[in-house]
Amino acid sequence: MGILVLLPQNPLSYPGPAKRFRSSADTYTRYTRIGIVERTTTHFTKALRSIHHHAASIISNAPQIDTLYCDTDNVPLEQFRQRAFVPEKPIRIIQDRDSPRKKTAQSLLPAQQKWFSQASSLIQPGIPSPPGANLVVPSQEYLSQFADTILPYEFILPQNPNPNYPPQPPKIGNAQDEVSQVIASLLAHSPDATFHRFNAPLSLFLHAYKTSLCPRDRLYIAQAQIADLPAQMRDDLPVPRIVREAGRGDVYDANVWMGIPPTYTPLHKDPNPNLFVQLAGWKRVRLFTPGIGVGIFRSVQGKIGRRAEGVFRGEEMMEGPERDVLDEDVWSANARMEGFEVDVGPGEALFIPKGWWHSIKSVGPAVTASVNWWFR
Repeated sequence: MGILVLLPQNPLSYPGPAKRFRSSADTYTRYTRIGIVERTTTHFTKALRSIHHHAASIISNAPQIDTLYCDTDNVPLEQFRQRAFVPEKPIRIIQDRDSPRKKTAQSLLPAQQKWFSQASSLIQPGIPSPPGANLVVPSQEYLSQFADTILPYEFILPQNPNPNYPPQPPKIGNAQDEVSQVIASLLAHSPDATFHRFNAPLSLFLHAYKTSLCPRDRLYIAQAQIADLPAQMRDDLPVPRIVREAGRGDVYDANVWMGIPPTYTPLHKDPNPNLFVQLAGWKRVRLFTPGIGVGIFRSVQGKIGRRAEGVFRGEEMMEGPERDVLDEDVWSANARMEGFEVDVGPGEALFIPKGWWHSIKSVGPAVTASVNWWFR
């Protein structure tokens, strides 16, 4: 049987994580072919804008985003309030000052341990490891029990697809055929669009990883509300303490984001404070203060002859001229210099104050997954 795909007749834009970008600090990670070598903070300059997943330039003496060294569920509330929540400043949360990449089982959200597994564990003994064998992949064993859960997806067509992409309508019965069939139906439904939104079961995402450790099709489970997940999956994402206790304890919304790289969220702002926690893979966040961010956004709107507020993650931001100009003004070598850039890795968190503008991109080839809570 094929996978049921629900195509919205009147697609609506929906809120996305709102973060400020201030280019006074730039944190990036150097990569080797297999893993992370080192993490460095550097000033965000035009010379640095040729960022690559496997290398980056170093510029010293740059200011940094404030950091709390603690578990995400053991944050000193008074410190968090004084340094971030009350003054409305971004702050990142890392478990340990000396070994920020070492996570204990107790410090992780259950989803980090249950939803993902090392790709190397899937390789049979005696068989050479394929590219990507050291990456984290979705846990087929655990997540397959939720395969029928309907989730919101996004799909972005590659900018320069080869002439044979997408393939001809495939035969059913093969894992990759299921994904190809869905993509073919999307393109048949909207042949001129490069960005598509639809609803489909979790099994579609799992199918993509059954035939490749690094799938090519850019499926993105985008803003799946935790409240709509099965009870067991909800239990895997307990609300962190600072969300419950730093403010009034009012959770405005909570969402899961899980995608096949590269993933992208355009520049926008949120109407509520946001705690962003990385479950798997890496994401790079650019943050601008409200004043700087609105200036960039208005400049973009002026260039394309439109007027918008930038509060919602609308489809116009994801394709066409607005997408191109937003990406140019935020991420290119000509991007403005007044923002912060920070990489967020597995088990790390980033607090994004209300009204801060931000844009997010995945880093590296591994599956990327995040969860966020908007709260007051």
